[in-house]
Amino acid sequence: MASLHRYGGYNSYSSSYNYRESQSQPGLCGLSNLGNTCFMNSALQCLSNVSPLTEYFLTDQYEAEINRENPLGMRGEIAEAYADLVKQMWMSRSSYVAPRTFKTQVGRFAPQFSGYQQQDSQELLAFLLDGLHEDLNRVKKKPYLALRDAEGRPDDIVAKEAWTNHRLRNDSVIVDIFHGLFKSTLVCPECSKVSVTFDPFCYLTLPLPMKKDRTMEVFLECIELFTTMETLGEHDPWYCPTCKKHQQATKKFDLWSLPRILVVHLKRFSYNRCWRDKLDTLVDFPIRDLNVSEFVCDPKAGPYVYDLIAVSNHYGGMGGGHCESMYFPY
Repeated sequence: MASLHRYGGYNSYSSSYNYRESQSQPGLCGLSNLGNTCFMNSALQCLSNVSPLTEYFLTDQYEAEINRENPLGMRGEIAEAYADLVKQMWMSRSSYVAPRTFKTQVGRFAPQFSGYQQQDSQELLAFLLDGLHEDLNRVKKKPYLALRDAEGRPDDIVAKEAWTNHRLRNDSVIVDIFHGLFKSTLVCPECSKVSVTFDPFCYLTLPLPMKKDRTMEVFLECIELFTTMETLGEHDPWYCPTCKKHQQATKKFDLWSLPRILVVHLKRFSYNRCWRDKLDTLVDFPIRDLNVSEFVCDPKAGPYVYDLIAVSNHYGGMGGGHCESMYFPY
């Protein structure tokens, strides 16, 4: 798992092991494991090194934006717990912190993380980003908005409409920093009906090719595979409004716009009805100046050039392992 941070025209990834040399620098703080909670600590270290979000909490900007009435939120308690942890990591002189209070709060709202067994780092991060968003959502009363297909309208018009509608219901520091926009195109194989929709996303989940020779894969090739057209399976068909029946349509994802911070999740776990496995394909990507502009459809957006700031990595197989993270200052 990695995250991309974009500011001043540039973006960056994020991870958890800090390469800073001086012990006196803020943020150079370890997190002690509470059982097998390295998955949580790795995600937290990644997120804490996303500078615009950390600054938002360290300067107490969150206090004026806590939404305790949001039925989708957690009464502001996740935001407050995370703020307290960030302040311990960045404002104290401790060499490490035990995130017990934060873990307790997470376990209250997400029971799957309440124990001390190993869990998935990406799932924890996804929960945390969503929880922080809803706890800090500036929209107090979400309006009802009907979904509308493109209906032949230009992409830029439909995309702007989708993003505007998204912000009418979702307006937080998480949206400001982490949210981008997908373009999804479905084509009916029988009547050729084309359905185009634009949907917001908080992180990219990219597929990996199943190679047996451990050939190194270039990161941009993972994005290329993500944007490749595919045919829907017989168990997940699309209902064509013209044919009035379910069809195995072709589907294609494109990136319309990318956020300031781009979180990337590599799908290293493969499942089917008979077995599951971890893909150990090596992925090579640069630490500096990763240009992904060629994959972005919006001609007015970009350039999208990212620097790696952190990586959360799982060592081991399906039966167990260990999560670590690496931090690259920018």
